[in-house]
Amino acid sequence: MVPDCLQDLYGELDDALTAWREFEVQTLWHYVAYRLIVNRASVLRSPYEVILVYLTLDPDTAELKEDFTRDMRGVGHLGAGDLEVRIASATNLERAAPLIRRAFKAA
Repeated sequence: MVPDCLQDLYGELDDALTAWREFEVQTLWHYVAYRLIVNRASVLRSPYEVILVYLTLDPDTAELKEDFTRDMRGVGHLGAGDLEVRIASATNLERAAPLIRRAFKAA
């Protein structure tokens, strides 16, 4: 269900999400949860050419940029987290790394 163009990017994202600490990775029907006691990141299994990552991070502490980050408070979505990060390339993944690190340091 994942486009071929995103297969490698999903692998790189998984490496980035598990690089800082030992987290439980739970594969669910629509997304993959990276968690300790609560989810710190939810990665949607998207059939589109973008990976949606929801981070347990206060959107007010991040600079929101169109087509990259989005405040999801009050918006229904799969997974957990108030900050949506859209990853469509390795460059986006590099831009997302500091946000991912902050979400996981808060755990």
